[in-house]
Amino acid sequence: KLGQISQGSFLLNALNQSQSREDFRVTDLPKAIAVTFFFYWGKQSVFTHNLKEADDKLSWAFEHCPPTHRVNRRKILLYLVPCKLRLGVLPRQDLLKSNDLYIFTDIVQSIREGNVQVFNRKMEEHAADFIKMGTFLIMMKLKFTVMRSLVKGVHREVRKSLPKNADHKMDLTPFEQVFDWQDACDPDETACMISSLIYQNAVKGYLSHEHRKIVFAKDTPFPAPSAWRI
Repeated sequence: KLGQISQGSFLLNALNQSQSREDFRVTDLPKAIAVTFFFYWGKQSVFTHNLKEADDKLSWAFEHCPPTHRVNRRKILLYLVPCKLRLGVLPRQDLLKSNDLYIFTDIVQSIREGNVQVFNRKMEEHAADFIKMGTFLIMMKLKFTVMRSLVKGVHREVRKSLPKNADHKMDLTPFEQVFDWQDACDPDETACMISSLIYQNAVKGYLSHEHRKIVFAKDTPFPAPSAWRI
C-alpha cells in the first residue's frame, strides 16, 4: 500500500526467520490468504531480481489459485511468465492465449526462433506495460536468450556443411552476417555478445580471434538453462 519496496524485503526476511523458529507456515493459512501472500511475496522477489524465489512463490500461488478465478490467475502469470522466461522455461502458447496474455505471445515465439527483430519490435510496442508492472528490466534481459537461440540456429545450419570430425570449429563470418541482419551488430559487437553467452554458460566453447573461429564444445555446446549464470 505504501509502495515502499525496500521495506518489503525487510518484512519478508523477518517472516522467514519466524518460520524457521516457530511452529508456523504460510501454507497453513486459509488458502485464499496464502495464495495472496505468496503472490505478493513472489512479486517482491521479481522486483529484487531473486528469480528462483519468485518462481517458487508465484508457482505455488498459481497452482493453488482456483481455475475459476481467472482474473487472479492472470495477475499471477503476468509476473510468473517473465520469471520462467528468464530461467529458460518457455510457456505453452495455449496457456498464454487462454489467459489473455497476448503481450507475451510474439516474444516467446521470438525466443524459440532466435528472431531478434521481432523481439525488439514487440519490446518497444509493450514497453509501457512492462514498465508499469515493474518487469521491464527482466524482459529486456531476455534478449540474451534470443541471441542464444540465434547462435544455436546458425550453429545448426553451418554444422551441416562441415565434416564430422571438425563440425565444432566454425568461422565467425556466418555469425557476424546473421547478427548484422538481425540486430545491426558489427563484428566486434558480435564477438562481445558471443563472449557474453560463453561467460554465462549459455554457450559452451571459446573464441579464437587469431583464427577468426568459434570452437564449440563437442559435448553439449548449448547447456540447459539450469546451468546458466543468471
